[in-house]
Amino acid sequence: MLVFQTEVLSEDLCLSGEIAVHLQISTTGTDADFFVKLIDVYPDTAQNHPHQPNRRVLMSGYEQMVRSEIMRARFRNSFEKPEPLVPNQVTMIRFQLQDVLHTFKKGHRLMIHVQSTAFPLFDRNPQKFVPNIFEANAEDFIKATHRLYHSPGEASFMEILRLE
Repeated sequence: MLVFQTEVLSEDLCLSGEIAVHLQISTTGTDADFFVKLIDVYPDTAQNHPHQPNRRVLMSGYEQMVRSEIMRARFRNSFEKPEPLVPNQVTMIRFQLQDVLHTFKKGHRLMIHVQSTAFPLFDRNPQKFVPNIFEANAEDFIKATHRLYHSPGEASFMEILRLE
């Protein structure tokens, strides 16, 4: 998992609109999953709410998931016609998270997680392109190395597309 985090916010930051994810990736395999989360990180000084029913959840440093989505790379160009990745070739993966209307409060941080699995929430990807993942055999599941690029010309980023 890769974690990106802002400095402590000096003022409220309100995000509203569609969230577009643009990942420049490569992998040693021929398929991969990319799970992206937008998170509101509460300050270490955050107090628990007096009416909070579960006292085991502490608000100090709490990471509230605001939005998330997974994209199976085989479907990057079409859900009807899946296609394999070319091993070690930089490839753009674009997808959208659900719309957002959230205010990150002053003193909080904005965090983004990019990870290659969300098991058991989503099934495991064999990292190898197979016609039907649900019929994959044990030998289809291989080890793969994924890379996320963030250099000029190959930048990965997230953008908020404002609703009009």
